Amino acid sequence: MLKAIALDMDNTLLNSKKELSVTNRDVLRYLNRKGIRIILCSGRPFATLKPFLEELHVTKNDDVCVCFNGGLVRLVREHTVIKETALTKEQVEPVYDLVKENGFKLDIVGEDKVYSLTEFGKSSYQTLIPKLMPFTDTTFDKVPAKLPIFKVVIAGDPDMVDAAATAAKSLKNLNVARSRRTLLEIMPENVNKMNGLKAALNFYRIPREQLAAFGDEENDKDMIEYAGIGVAMGNAIPSIKKIADITVPSNDDDGVASYLVDYFQISPTAIRL
Repeated sequence: MLKAIALDMDNTLLNSKKELSVTNRDVLRYLNRKGIRIILCSGRPFATLKPFLEELHVTKNDDVCVCFNGGLVRLVREHTVIKETALTKEQVEPVYDLVKENGFKLDIVGEDKVYSLTEFGKSSYQTLIPKLMPFTDTTFDKVPAKLPIFKVVIAGDPDMVDAAATAAKSLKNLNVARSRRTLLEIMPENVNKMNGLKAALNFYRIPREQLAAFGDEENDKDMIEYAGIGVAMGNAIPSIKKIADITVPSNDDDGVASYLVDYFQISPTAIRL
C-alpha cells in the first residue's frame, strides 16, 4: 500500500493555467488527513511551492518538500534543511561561456532570488514562474561570488532550447535536463528528483516501494523509475510514458486525482467531509 505520493507541479499536478484544481486539491487533502505523505517535488524554489503546500494543508511540523529538482530538501514549516546541494559561481562559469558563445540567455537561481543576466538580453524565464520569486537584472560579474546557486536556466522558444540542450552536452560534471519544452535546467551533477526523494523518504522512513511518483517531463525520469509506482501524465513526453508503470489522464483532466481515487477506492462522500 502506498504511503507517500511525490508530485511534479507544472503540467502534472497543476493544470495549463498553473492552477490546482478543486478535484486534485480535495483528493490530496483527504489522503493527507489519512496520513499519506504528500511530497511536492519540483524544480521550483520554495517560495513558489509554499502557496500550494498551504492550499493542500501540507503544513505539519514534519512535512517535507523537494525544491530545485532535488537540490534542496527541507521542512515546510521552518527552514530546516534535510539535504542541500548547490553550485558555486566558479562552477557556473563554463555555462556562462557556453551561453556567451552561442547567444543563449541565462538566469542564475539562488534560494530566494533569481539573477537574470541581461548582458545577453532578457530571457522569458520570469514569465514562467510566479511573482513570489524576486528577479534582479544584472550581469555575471555582479552576481555575488559566494552565492549558493541551485540551478541555472536557459529559457526561450523550443527551437532555441533544443539548440541549448545540444550545446550543453559538452558540459562536464553537471546535470542538464528539460523541465518543459521551453526551459533547460542545469544543476549539480548528482542533483535530481530521485536523490531528493531518497532524502525525503529516509526522513520519513518509508521504502521506495511505497512511493508513487507523478511526472510529465525529462527531469521527472529518475523519480518515476525510482518509485514503486511511476506515473506518467497523459500529456507527458513519449520517453516518460515509456518508462512509467502507468499513464493517467492529462493534467487538465485531473489525472492525479483520477488515479488516486481509483487506487485508494475513495468515495465522493469521503472527499467532501
